[in-house]
Amino acid sequence: MKVFRLAVVCCLISIFAILPFEAKNLESAGKCKAANLKDEYANAKSVFVGEILNVASDGDVKTFTFKVEKYWKGTADKEVEVNVQQTMRYQAWFKVGEKYLVFARGTETDEKLWERRCSRTKRLVDASEDLQQLGKGKKSR
Repeated sequence: MKVFRLAVVCCLISIFAILPFEAKNLESAGKCKAANLKDEYANAKSVFVGEILNVASDGDVKTFTFKVEKYWKGTADKEVEVNVQQTMRYQAWFKVGEKYLVFARGTETDEKLWERRCSRTKRLVDASEDLQQLGKGKKSR
């Protein structure tokens, strides 16, 4: 009986010693680290600051229309559409009326721009460091 109690106590100690590490791994499983600014800029088709004017949904794809204030790469148009493919792990987080620094990727097959999980896209209020490194930018037409 003493051996059984000792075994149970050892099992409980092991569970409570390992549990915090497992919980931490599960917590970080859905997170990702954004690429550095240089790589993100190189891989982007368009980099701009814009305000969300509206959003349209088509199945699991949301299309956000941005009013572009300035840009560093890509189109000089005053309005740009950026698509987000929503999945169980990634939901579009843009809000109408808010401004963002956007790093949008393109595809080989069409002219559409896409926002992806783990990009450096962020709210403009959180982008001061990236904006400083990007420099002045150009005004949209």
